[in-house]
Amino acid sequence: MKSDKQFMEFAIELAKKGIYTTSPNPSVGCIITEKNKILSKAYHLRSGSDHAEVLALKKLNKRVNSKMNMYVSLEPCCHTGKTGPCTKSIIDSGIKNVFVSTLDPNPKVKGKGVKELRNNGINVNVGLCKKKSQEINKGFFKRIIKKTPYVIAKQALSSDFKINGSKNKWISNSKSRTDVQYFRAESCAILVSSKTIKTDNPSLKVKLKKNDLGLKDNIKHPVRIVLDTNLSLDLNKYKFFKGKEKKIVFNSLLNSSDKEKNIDFIKVREDKSGLNIKTVLNILALKYEINNLFIEPGAKLLDTLLQKRLLDKLVLYQSPHAIGNLGLTTLNMENKVIKDKTIVTESIMNFSNDVRIIYKFLRK
Repeated sequence: MKSDKQFMEFAIELAKKGIYTTSPNPSVGCIITEKNKILSKAYHLRSGSDHAEVLALKKLNKRVNSKMNMYVSLEPCCHTGKTGPCTKSIIDSGIKNVFVSTLDPNPKVKGKGVKELRNNGINVNVGLCKKKSQEINKGFFKRIIKKTPYVIAKQALSSDFKINGSKNKWISNSKSRTDVQYFRAESCAILVSSKTIKTDNPSLKVKLKKNDLGLKDNIKHPVRIVLDTNLSLDLNKYKFFKGKEKKIVFNSLLNSSDKEKNIDFIKVREDKSGLNIKTVLNILALKYEINNLFIEPGAKLLDTLLQKRLLDKLVLYQSPHAIGNLGLTTLNMENKVIKDKTIVTESIMNFSNDVRIIYKFLRK
């Protein structure tokens, strides 16, 4: 006999199938059961498409009765956006028992969806597997509550804590570089400095195939963002500016747009470290609805992010090879973790002869 908790865990696992495509919406899973049997299951795929609850009801090949339960990983919406309110579909369906893992932090919904269901005679249980459902939507929750994205930074470094100077372009190995692509795919946007653009000329696209991500549709490439204080980058020279994907250039000079290249130029003030990165993060959350931001920083930008306590996670890929005096020295996180109790080592994993270490930053 399966428990309510097991059914909700299944709904949360379904929600994870949308992590590469739902932005700026949260990832949501839903199942409908009767007598320990799953009758219908669905997850939200992308903004503008049916929400998980509506889709699960559409897939239900049986008339609703009082013995059926709905398990949904996030509170059903009760307002009209790109789609209609899920609460209305649930009420109209006749289903009488709904399990909601966690409330939606969006002020348009927060508690109102549950209240509407209860006011229409539906039994609603809230809080089952709450932490798990919030974890898969941590970027969405942070954007709505804190007005800033969930920020992950990545850096590859040598055994002697250097980040460039090697004759070989790559410090990390091919397996590590493939792993990075999954972080990119989960992100709404990728941010780099103008120095990175000039040095590496990256496209910042996801270099995986849709089959790698379990997708039937095409991969959704992240928004590309660069910090270019004095607008020093040639728009016709670098891969960053190629393609139809959205590009954002934060700078200190002007607000403008290039509709043909799909570029927004956003002016922000400077501080001692350069462009005010806190302002940048606020704009990305409020104007562009960026839930998860992936930063691929150089030594200076990473130091700024750490000093201002703006990181949620740091992903380091450390090679066993030394670069020597030619390299640019970066941080030694081992020393920082010992001194700062708000930083914990979340995981350590080998990728061939590289070691990936993920550090998590604890904040209220």
